[in-house]
Amino acid sequence: MDLKDFEAEVLEVVENLPLNFQEKIKNIGLVIDDSDIDAEGRLILGLYQGVPATRRAGKKYVFPDKITIYKKAIEKVSRTHQDIKKNIRRVILHEIGHYFGLDDNRLKELGY
Repeated sequence: MDLKDFEAEVLEVVENLPLNFQEKIKNIGLVIDDSDIDAEGRLILGLYQGVPATRRAGKKYVFPDKITIYKKAIEKVSRTHQDIKKNIRRVILHEIGHYFGLDDNRLKELGY
């Protein structure tokens, strides 16, 4: 999938988040990276960097959070265009879950 189509899929997922989630997500950037492995050589689909909303209480200044979506990695684990779309959605929801303070175990329980 070319980058423009991939970006369109990412934007579609974000724009179709329930309104009550959209309203609560603040001060966060979304980046698409063409990489597929992290510094330790592991395949990585997405990464949340920041201070989860559950830990922001009382903090006056917080740097912007960032979600990175790894295009090549998602393509590697996807067989079809439909799989790519499904995996983009799953990864974005997983990383947004981290933004809201959920850990990997809880996200796995929820199917993300």
